[in-house]
Amino acid sequence: MNKPLMSDDLNRRLVALLQQEGRMSHAELAERLGVSRPTVIERVKRLEAEGVLGGYAARVSPAAVQKPNVAFVAVRHRQGDDDALEAAFLEALKREPDVLEAHTMAGEDCLMLKVVAESPTALNILLKRIRSLGPQVTTRTSIVLQSHFEKPGPSPFTLGEDLPRKVKR
Repeated sequence: MNKPLMSDDLNRRLVALLQQEGRMSHAELAERLGVSRPTVIERVKRLEAEGVLGGYAARVSPAAVQKPNVAFVAVRHRQGDDDALEAAFLEALKREPDVLEAHTMAGEDCLMLKVVAESPTALNILLKRIRSLGPQVTTRTSIVLQSHFEKPGPSPFTLGEDLPRKVKR
């Protein structure tokens, strides 16, 4: 029986390093982890194939692309048994370039969106578009005043664990 990929210390450290710098070369990863380059290549391929590593992307500052207004939008809509209608609504949201995230919620709201806009007026226009995408859609918006940090994903380590420069073999 195979043990889960993330129960392996080397895999956890590899993932943590890639979270810090997704463009780190296999050679640098191998050096930092104290293993061979082929070992790193094989493990990265397996982590990608198993969905642990879901991709690599640049983190772009909203302000740098003239969209400094960030908001979280709670969305409510008519719910029913029409899965096709729900899927169409989500696909329409996915096509909106300024909707960065969408999460199904428990509680009174159906979805929580993270959106960006160039101005409060542009945010208002985006909210109107979102409300027009489905039946009986309402929104409640919280505007971000200041962002303190964002993480590229959950840490593979528990609280207090450090990422040493080399793995003990």
